[in-house]
Amino acid sequence: MKKYFTLYWPGLQNFHLTKDVGLIPYVFQKHLNYEVSILCGKNEEHYDEVFTKNITLNFMDDEASVTSLLQKTDILMFIGLYDFNLNMIERFKSVNPNGKIYLKLDLNRYWLNRITFNDRSINLLSNNSLVSVESKNLKKIIDDTWPIKVEHIPNGFYDFFDSPLINYKDKENIILTVGRLGSYEKATEIIMEAFKIASEKLPDWKLKLVGPIEPGFNEYINNYLYKYYPKLQGRVIFTGPIYDRKLLMEEYKKSKVFCLTSRVEAFAQVFGEAAFNGNYIISSDVEGAIDITDDKKYGDIFQINNFEELSKKLISTCSNEKLLEQVCNDIQINTRDNFEWIKICKKINSFF
Repeated sequence: MKKYFTLYWPGLQNFHLTKDVGLIPYVFQKHLNYEVSILCGKNEEHYDEVFTKNITLNFMDDEASVTSLLQKTDILMFIGLYDFNLNMIERFKSVNPNGKIYLKLDLNRYWLNRITFNDRSINLLSNNSLVSVESKNLKKIIDDTWPIKVEHIPNGFYDFFDSPLINYKDKENIILTVGRLGSYEKATEIIMEAFKIASEKLPDWKLKLVGPIEPGFNEYINNYLYKYYPKLQGRVIFTGPIYDRKLLMEEYKKSKVFCLTSRVEAFAQVFGEAAFNGNYIISSDVEGAIDITDDKKYGDIFQINNFEELSKKLISTCSNEKLLEQVCNDIQINTRDNFEWIKICKKINSFF
């Protein structure tokens, strides 16, 4: 008899479905033989049929249907230690006292400092519960300071295309970044300023930026390319957003170095995408960087906002062909062994 796995995520939108929010339910349904539902608001006219195939979306239109689903759910998953989640955990336990809880913290160092516990939250998360954090550095802090047990379970990568290992010889001299370009959190200007400095020492390299551009960032781009550094035209390339996942993976496959300059992350999805496709990863010192680089074995880490330090790391890394080729192979194997979503979900399931 199949077991029931339910995700409670009231704000579900299509962009969530390709992230951990959507991929964990997807894997539990497709690979672990669970009946899967998502409790959510109807926030899209149409949800992506690829990611919601054989998954029931319960839009919480009436209390009776919600209660019925909670009563038959074996594992109820939550993301984030928020009051609305604690309220649903309380409701779940009242109608299904034997049900199991999985709380994925989706935590960065700034949220960690804001979290407090009381008797109610400790009680709700202490019985029949798995609580996990994505990064090793936060796990160490939590172990020393929290009144509940927390496991380390990182974010991962799901291979939709049964991809073979990538040959380094098929890659190009490209530094890649992917994200919401120009947003404060992503700090895109840091990689652009670093590449401006490094470009003189790396004449055969290009910087490629993939993602939607924040409207307020266009002026910065125009000044950068046409007023201050016109020599970088043709070497700093903006592709715009790439929504087709196969085409996006092609960008990762072609690049040798992936750079993340974020000011804050819990465990960026792009880490798994870059590592799976054989990129040497240079990241700001955010959560997940130590994990995905295996303590800088497969990449390097620079101080947040420090574009001068980043420029030096770009020069030393991109000038070391032997290092890039070795990491290209090794990081692909490490990602398949330790950051593959099917294996991660099997680990989650093993706790229940």
